[in-house]
Amino acid sequence: MPKPPQSSKLVSKSYNLAYKVGYTPWDAEPVMPELVELIEGPDRLTPGRAIDLGCGTGTKSLYLAQHGWTVTGVDIAAEAVKKARRKAAEQGADVDFVQCDLLDIPAGALPGGYDFLLDFGCAHSLRDEAKARYAAAVAGLAAPGATLVLYAFTKGPLSVRQWEIDTAFSPHWDLVSATPGSVRRTPDAGPTWYRLVRR
Repeated sequence: MPKPPQSSKLVSKSYNLAYKVGYTPWDAEPVMPELVELIEGPDRLTPGRAIDLGCGTGTKSLYLAQHGWTVTGVDIAAEAVKKARRKAAEQGADVDFVQCDLLDIPAGALPGGYDFLLDFGCAHSLRDEAKARYAAAVAGLAAPGATLVLYAFTKGPLSVRQWEIDTAFSPHWDLVSATPGSVRRTPDAGPTWYRLVRR
């Protein structure tokens, strides 16, 4: 029997509750070394317009803003966005935080034309049938030649496996690399950084 479609309302409710009670192991600090290398290393990306997909409380959005990027952070959980805006205000950072469902983006909610799209654990929270919708939706936000960097587990119920990159993402994105990632709390989950480029 096929699984029922993923309910965005249920997902939003679950994440809002998690942020309210403070159980958010995915929203960890500090910024992971692979992202630091990408933003500050010798082969760093040239700063431009960035979007943090599933931004949580904005840690990575604020990091990007501190390094010259014009940043939009987006999350389905209104509670996460509220906390992200508070952090930005406390730090005096200029980041646009938007509450939005990335599987159903309202017209005009996000301007698009982003040069860099960062997904830290957003896609791997989606069921298989939702991943293709997500890949198409975020492709619609990307400038031609934009970079999408996606951190995901590759084992277990929360995952984005290589074959899903080759199917769900391949109509819009070219895979550049798939590199094992730093281990955080779940050493057996096969954390991987996928780097893709918009066609």
